Amino acid sequence: MAVAIQNLTTRLNLTGRGWGRGLDWTLGRERDPWSGGYRISFSSEVKSELSGLIPARTCCQLAELSGVFYSTRGRLIQTGNGNAAYFSLLRNSVARKVVRLSRSLAQVDAKYHAERHAKRTAFFIEVPLPAALEPAFTLPAARALPTKPCDRKNFFRGFFLGCGSVNAPSTRYHLELVAPTLGWATVLLCLLHEAQVRAGVVERAGQHVVYVKDAEGIVRCLQLMGGNRAVMEFENVRVVRDVRAQVNRRLNFETANIDKTIGSAMRQVEAIRKLDEDQGLETLPPSLREMARRRTENPELNLSELATLMNLSKSAVNHRLRRLVEISETGAEVSKTASR
Repeated sequence: MAVAIQNLTTRLNLTGRGWGRGLDWTLGRERDPWSGGYRISFSSEVKSELSGLIPARTCCQLAELSGVFYSTRGRLIQTGNGNAAYFSLLRNSVARKVVRLSRSLAQVDAKYHAERHAKRTAFFIEVPLPAALEPAFTLPAARALPTKPCDRKNFFRGFFLGCGSVNAPSTRYHLELVAPTLGWATVLLCLLHEAQVRAGVVERAGQHVVYVKDAEGIVRCLQLMGGNRAVMEFENVRVVRDVRAQVNRRLNFETANIDKTIGSAMRQVEAIRKLDEDQGLETLPPSLREMARRRTENPELNLSELATLMNLSKSAVNHRLRRLVEISETGAEVSKTASR
């Protein structure tokens, strides 16, 4: 059901409290597999934080508003008083920011139109443009990127609000922007490379997606957009995740070493038992006989610990144990060694 066009500044509470009617509050949420309800996704939390940031300078406000405009395939329409920028958005927080930017930038009252569908609500905003601002919304991709560093940061933030998403750091590292055209994908790729971010472009379902898959690059992107709270949350989860990975690797390494030590010790003990049954340990030279006794009494020790116990080098212990195994497995060697 369509909501009638209304003056957003008089009928709508821009803090978000007046957006309850006709809106899909499940948009941007993930279903919780445990409770069956909904939980706010990390990407939605990031966009909510970024939507609350309003640049102080006019040029930065224009850069961010144009970033949202181009990223959402906005278009210019003719009205009775000139041209207007027409936005089609899917997030109420981004729609609120467009209204706030337009009011701060051009002191104009935006018009709001919402349509509720089965799974989501679409927000359509019409922002009347003064003649001086129209050129910023008619540029091709190759010329639309601002030249000032501060404007580029705000332009990138607006672009992310319009077509970007980022995975929670507890899952796989992934940030992406679904560019409107290949030209825009190239512009975003150059912008990220200037910020020392490793990014790539892939075509998915006929759309060009700019992606970042390393944690350092995602953190740099969040910092570039001014998402300080998101950076802190990302880094906290990332540190826990990295520590857990290091602990798991260490445990796997230690477990593999223990398994290897126990397996070797069991084979050596079995070889000594077989040798004792076949010919008796008294037929062995004193050094091997002592080695057989120590290994039988301490099957849980590794080579280093056994070498310390016997006051020998690790290589000497290894050589004597291998010799015992060879004697047990090779009948010819038994007679030779026994006769010595």
